[in-house]
Amino acid sequence: MIFQKLKLQLANKPELKYIIGLFLFTRIILTCIGSLARTFVAGPHNFVYSKYLWLAVWGVWDSGWYLRLAQFGYSNIISLRTATFGQANYAFFPLYPLLMNIVEKIIRDYFISGLLISNISLIIGCYYLFKLARLDFDHNVSLRAVFFCLVWPLSFIFSGVFTESLYLVLALAAFYYARKNNWLLACVLGFFLALTRSIGALIVIPLIYEYLITKKFNYKIIGKEMFYFLFIPAGLALFGVYNYFLTKDPLAFFKIQSAWGRSLINPFRLIWGGLFYGDTTSVFNSLFVLLIIALVIIFYKKIRVSYLIFIAYSILVPLFSGLESIPRYTLVIFPLYILLSQLTKNKYLNYTISAILFLAQCALMIFWTTGFNLVK
Repeated sequence: MIFQKLKLQLANKPELKYIIGLFLFTRIILTCIGSLARTFVAGPHNFVYSKYLWLAVWGVWDSGWYLRLAQFGYSNIISLRTATFGQANYAFFPLYPLLMNIVEKIIRDYFISGLLISNISLIIGCYYLFKLARLDFDHNVSLRAVFFCLVWPLSFIFSGVFTESLYLVLALAAFYYARKNNWLLACVLGFFLALTRSIGALIVIPLIYEYLITKKFNYKIIGKEMFYFLFIPAGLALFGVYNYFLTKDPLAFFKIQSAWGRSLINPFRLIWGGLFYGDTTSVFNSLFVLLIIALVIIFYKKIRVSYLIFIAYSILVPLFSGLESIPRYTLVIFPLYILLSQLTKNKYLNYTISAILFLAQCALMIFWTTGFNLVK
């Protein structure tokens, strides 16, 4: 019965069939690459979160933090281990590990729970990306946006035990329902986004901008819907309250970031130093973020203003605290995929850029799953 309903849905919505097909195609290739890499490449770090190699390739770096959070919950204990010295698990926001804990009650495996949440979120996120793009563009452009989301060089992280895909689907759905003037649902989704990552609370800015557009910036006709936007910072405040009861400091989740080497820094000096005085990872991170910034600056007229706001804080806020993981943080910037879909209407350009992006993703998958510092 369930499969019959799914078959009917796919028949009625060909974009869903496209999304699921492309998802399976790319994930199968990446799983094969990851499995071969784990078998034949001796990486500097050995991450083993599953006895099945084809699943284990999807767990690295912060996956361990989320798994322990899902299993044991938060603690005010600061690590004294060499690899994690000075770090604590309350640096990580609660929604993703909470969902892992809930799903584990059914399937009895925390790691597979995380994989299910990430990949289901990615599929739903791709569908919302299509629907959001469809509000402004034709069917083909909207499908290409989904395509670029799945072939982007770091898109494999969406399928790992990380928060990126959950963040993506919540952000896309919030924007979509804001564009549909369903402000309550948009803000509730923003509340959960703020419980996924601290930067999620900033979505209140572009959503308020979208709301003001509907009022033509006439402040005299602003309605009670404005109070809905309080839901979004409430998510961040709620985690702050929890931090207070856990550590006696509501900003503990922010202050502990210094244990990961993050501190307030001039982003321009950071990128300059990364390019000319940094190691291979710093050069890669600097070039990656500069490429995105250049793309946005050159084609800013093709990007909706609320999306530009989303792009700006999604890049600048992480940059002010360091270069590490910057390519991963920019992964959720969905307007980039919509922009690329607009720029590749020529089929030969489309094929060329698509091939370059996906080949880069395959190569970076090797570095990521084997624990090299190039992608974290």
